[in-house]
Amino acid sequence: MFYKSGKEGMIYVDHTSINMKSNIITALKIMAIVVVLTIINCGLLVASFLLPTSSMRQHFADSYPLIESEHQYLQWDQGYTSSMLDFWSEYTLYGIAINEDAEGTAFDKAMFMWYIDTPGLDRDQAVLTYARYPEEYFELTAYPRYWNGVVIFMKLLLMVFTISDIRMLSMFIHFALFAATVILMYKNNLKTEIIFLTTAILFINPITMIYSVIFSSEYIPMLLCIMAILFFGDKIARKKGGWEMLFALTAAITSFFCFNSTPYIAWAIPMVVYIWYTGEVNVVKKTISASFYWCGSYALTWAMKWIICTLFTPFNLIKQVIERVDIYENNDNPDNPGVTLTERIMHNLWAYKTPAFIILFIVVVLFIVLIALRDKKAEILHVSTESNMIDIIVGYSLIAFIPFALYIALGNGYSYNHAFMTHRLLAITVLAVLCIIHRATCYCLGRTGNKKIG
Repeated sequence: MFYKSGKEGMIYVDHTSINMKSNIITALKIMAIVVVLTIINCGLLVASFLLPTSSMRQHFADSYPLIESEHQYLQWDQGYTSSMLDFWSEYTLYGIAINEDAEGTAFDKAMFMWYIDTPGLDRDQAVLTYARYPEEYFELTAYPRYWNGVVIFMKLLLMVFTISDIRMLSMFIHFALFAATVILMYKNNLKTEIIFLTTAILFINPITMIYSVIFSSEYIPMLLCIMAILFFGDKIARKKGGWEMLFALTAAITSFFCFNSTPYIAWAIPMVVYIWYTGEVNVVKKTISASFYWCGSYALTWAMKWIICTLFTPFNLIKQVIERVDIYENNDNPDNPGVTLTERIMHNLWAYKTPAFIILFIVVVLFIVLIALRDKKAEILHVSTESNMIDIIVGYSLIAFIPFALYIALGNGYSYNHAFMTHRLLAITVLAVLCIIHRATCYCLGRTGNKKIG
């Protein structure tokens, strides 16, 4: 607040109030856009259930040699948890995509998400048997808690391709997006940061992402958000509330399409790139602001599924969600009785207690210390103020803590039982820690008077 002169003397101007009103208006606009986007996506999901399923079913049946050679939790590199696939969930969604026996309207099918659940058969075999022998009777079970919008792409792809084709196309898309991301980072003079981001993605394990449509539904939005920051950053920055809008839209898309395995990589990893792109000033403020809009939008989009289903169908999905949350939060549920918080966190950490990942982390740390000795950017960091360095370290530390906050908040039902998926969130911590090590090293070199050579 301050006073400014006017015809009638000094006029009191309350900038705190003005900024508060402006922020509220921005938040309301973004919330309205997220609601509209989710309704549009809902319409697309409903429309996908109007598509004929005969070709989808046939292409899935034609995939039987591949499916029969695998199993529900394929681990393509034994001993490395990040190489494990969640085909139970994958084929649950494929079962929803090819299901032509569920009753009700397309809207009902989109809300309830009926999948093949034949007693005595694993999920992959149940769906494969359904696809190959349509004359037999099969049990159906609803899976309404998520939007599962990725079913739209599953349906469209299965109309033309087999599972093998889809995986190969997925590889092309993933590598194209990552290559484009690297090129954009290079053009934006984020050469050193390419190493940090690549290391984080290796901890996510991009090969596993290629295998899985449900993992791709979280990994691809992450890459697309990063590309938007690097390609459209100047335009986004010029628009009031532009950055907040980007993170809100990324969250809405991720929430709608994902299966809630590791969606938070689409939150924190682009947020670090946003900090790099806009400059490492007010890092704590940027982290809090971006997180607020991402998490709020993600929750709003997800909650809209519960509200729409409860209002427009006879089923009270909100009640089921509340009951399910209790199961996920219950640290003494039958699947893991007596598991402590420490055990829950360590269960995720131990996924990376393997030679390859330990060597990778050590080599990268040594490499970035060497970079700090020679990188031209070190000259800039040499003159960083102490308060700015505190802001940088605290901001990145908040980001590094995000996976642990999720492990604590989401309970054993999520982060212990599903550690074979949730451990990948630690890629966020790896990225933030590498940033801290590099920035702190550069700063310390500057304080001790060491200068770059050449």
